[in-house]
Amino acid sequence: MRKQLLTMFVPLLLMAVVAAAAQTPASNPAGQRSELERVNVVRGTGEIRVEISSRGAVAPKLSSLDSPARVVVELPETVMVTAQSRIPVGSAGVKGVRIGMDGQTPPTTRVVVDLEKACAYELTPGPAGKLVLTLHAQASAPAANSLPVPASQPASPFAPKAEADEVVSPTNYVMVEPSYQAKKNEPAAEPTVRAQEAAARFADKTAAELLPVSMNATQSSQSSTGSSTGITPAVNLAAEQKAQAGQQPASTGPKYTGEPISVNLKDVDLKDFFRLIHEISGLNVVLDPQVHGTLTVVLDDVPWDQALDIVLKNNELARELEGNVLRIATVETLKHEADARRAQVEAEALAVEKVSVTRFLSYAKAKDVIITVKKFLSQRGDVVADDRTNAVIINDIPKSIPTIDRLLTQLDRKTQEVEIEARVVAATRQFARDIGTQLGFGWGNGHSGVGGNAGAGSSPTTVNGLTPGYITVAPTGGSSSGGATIPLFSNLGVTSPSSGLTFINASNTVRIDAVLSMAESRGLLKVLSRPRVVTQNNIQALVKQGVRVPIVTQAQLGGPPTVTYVDAFLRLTVTPQITSENTIFLNVDVENTTPNFGQEVQGNPELITQQATTQVLVTDGGTVVIGGVIQTQNSINVSQVPLLGNIPYLGNLFKHTQVNTSNQELIFFITPRIIQT
Repeated sequence: MRKQLLTMFVPLLLMAVVAAAAQTPASNPAGQRSELERVNVVRGTGEIRVEISSRGAVAPKLSSLDSPARVVVELPETVMVTAQSRIPVGSAGVKGVRIGMDGQTPPTTRVVVDLEKACAYELTPGPAGKLVLTLHAQASAPAANSLPVPASQPASPFAPKAEADEVVSPTNYVMVEPSYQAKKNEPAAEPTVRAQEAAARFADKTAAELLPVSMNATQSSQSSTGSSTGITPAVNLAAEQKAQAGQQPASTGPKYTGEPISVNLKDVDLKDFFRLIHEISGLNVVLDPQVHGTLTVVLDDVPWDQALDIVLKNNELARELEGNVLRIATVETLKHEADARRAQVEAEALAVEKVSVTRFLSYAKAKDVIITVKKFLSQRGDVVADDRTNAVIINDIPKSIPTIDRLLTQLDRKTQEVEIEARVVAATRQFARDIGTQLGFGWGNGHSGVGGNAGAGSSPTTVNGLTPGYITVAPTGGSSSGGATIPLFSNLGVTSPSSGLTFINASNTVRIDAVLSMAESRGLLKVLSRPRVVTQNNIQALVKQGVRVPIVTQAQLGGPPTVTYVDAFLRLTVTPQITSENTIFLNVDVENTTPNFGQEVQGNPELITQQATTQVLVTDGGTVVIGGVIQTQNSINVSQVPLLGNIPYLGNLFKHTQVNTSNQELIFFITPRIIQT
């Protein structure tokens, strides 16, 4: 009986509601929406008034946010026809006012007031359909004032209620107890996120970041088609949407900027959690039939997109984003689908008939390019090079030809050239000093005599003899007639003297000969070479100069001797590389090989080699110095009379001192320049 009564009265009740709605005057004429015409800011003493001028009936919603401090006025089913998007204020604690409209159907216009700190505010109706938002800068606590409905604009029974704590968007969904679906008809417990703060965050984000700067009524009516809620997903999902549209993603790393939510769930079905993600993000969510299980999670102030990734990873699930549709399936399912798509692509490639194209190159070598091109061919593709015409012949499916053409365009380009100027400076300094003495003396009284030894040599001077003639040495060729020389006591003279001094003292019984001979030489040799060479980028350049030294090898096994030639060159090898900053990276190898004919082995001179290998970075037109190839030789040879040569100062009369100093230095100055072609 009760069921029959309900069956009878429910249709009657619905008809009564429809009739009452038809008799109630509509807020706006059919086919028209309210319009926001202008927003004015009036500065007063200690307060700021924001006057909102509109056409048609509006049902404003007021909300606020403490951190950052903002006040939001939301006008549902209202089109913004003004070109205003931002009004700077900068006084009485108000930073500015922003106006924006979303892309929903029907559209919603929001007016966001940025504050320096939270303050008291109130929204009152004004004359001629205006709304006046008054901000009291002196009051520090915000006032949650409701909005009275104007008497001239009766409220429709189907119009949304303007409550201060109403959640105005699914982006800030308020989650209550874990059993969300089971308790949706029961009185909700205290929400984890305050509804007023969530609404203010949504209004601030949509007005400041998500809405266009300005849009007239015609544009809004044309752009509000489709089922998009106008809410931008998190950065990582938005980056995928941009990549699908051919744009470059803003960030490559994991970055979560979704609305923070607090969740405390226990043993909740995974499907209910993904339904909640749909309400929060505004994305259309599609679940694979194999997605099942329960969820227990406790999160505080975590971005919703990060919470989604955590739940997916914890349950071995993955996601795919296509436009604003988020598909969630198991990892195994997506893997099988990817393998199937790959197999389908391969099957289609095998079924397509191949085509042959010929591409002529201008700068690159065909035989060098085909090595790289082979990496981009399909399984059925092939490529050959024609050296005579410098052409690349490609035989592949049509799908691969555009990729190969783009690759050839990038490879066949003019290569920059580098001019390398080198200055080679070789300096040799030599110094030699030779000082020697010769001393001869004799004494005789007719019975005995003392003098030098003939084995040490004879005095270079002659004089008529001493009384005991047995110590007199007969003069050799060239001596004066009747003259004689005596044996020397010390013969330490210079081999090739360039100066000398002789002291002689002779009598009938005594004779002293002292000869001082000296020689000194200095030498300076400089060799300057200035080779210059031009080479392409990453191509080695070689400059060398010198002689080929013949090396004779003795005959072996009765055969003739052989002669081979060894390079004794000054060689400079440079490989330039031009960087993106127009600097030049040089690989330098310098070698200087000279023959030393003063030291021979079986008649073959030894080779003295100096080499330097380095890598340097030089600016265009700059000079790098490669030096340090320096060879210094110092030698001192002393010959003296035993014991007497060790006497200080006086011992120099019984010494022969020879000093030799040799200094060789090789320096390279390398200056690379980029040739502008």
